[in-house]
Amino acid sequence: MRFSLQQLTSAVSTLSFTFLQSAQPVLAHYQFPIFIVNGTRSAWWQYIRPTGLDSYGYHFDPIREFFSEPQVCGIGATKTGHQVETAVVEAGSQIGFQVIGQSGGSGFETPRPADPQNADFLYHMGPGQLYLSKAPGALEDYEGDGEWFKVGMIGSSDGRGWDTYMKSEMNFTIPAITPPGKYLARVEHFFIQSIYNTTQQYINCAHIEIIGPGGGTPGPTVKFPGAYSLDEPGVWLPAALSVDEMKNFPGAGPPVWHSA
Repeated sequence: MRFSLQQLTSAVSTLSFTFLQSAQPVLAHYQFPIFIVNGTRSAWWQYIRPTGLDSYGYHFDPIREFFSEPQVCGIGATKTGHQVETAVVEAGSQIGFQVIGQSGGSGFETPRPADPQNADFLYHMGPGQLYLSKAPGALEDYEGDGEWFKVGMIGSSDGRGWDTYMKSEMNFTIPAITPPGKYLARVEHFFIQSIYNTTQQYINCAHIEIIGPGGGTPGPTVKFPGAYSLDEPGVWLPAALSVDEMKNFPGAGPPVWHSA
């Protein structure tokens, strides 16, 4: 039996991915407890709201429910605002979120050094997004029940694979004319699926204070939970995407707000 080069390449890619999934089971699930601003990596949960355990007693398991409280900032993180500091971020600069893989076993994950040379990776395939929500009062009291606008989406630059795959962090630029103030910065990564209602999410929120001239009017806005529907193409892929479709993948929710 003969195989084409395309068939062999596809088979090797599938086997390689299967091997990675089986060889690295402890890294299959993850969160983003380390915040990066101006090139400096924070300690665990220094600026990121700590999350809680899921119903099975695991800390870094994915979120599979799109219509409940964990959609805001992760499990239990609407209530942990008093446990973190606020990072000052100049509008127009870049912020990042370093991924940490699940170490295995139930219970809370033990903080490990924020060392980029010994980083974990995003072993799941899918896009990443960043939203901002300005606190109406004290940021530590804000539960994220206000309006959110999207400022970044990492999709597929070549139309053949997700740009986040096997990366150790996700980075986004804060639009230059974002109104100054204190915000929740909500990062999410999708393990996007072609089987209905099986897509996984990994969500965390950072405390940031944006400084700068402002002048922009962010929008459109959404609220969490409720921003996504299960059958929209940003959440569920009912069929394989062409190269052009993947390059132009819009992500879940509203379009990205740009400062231009």
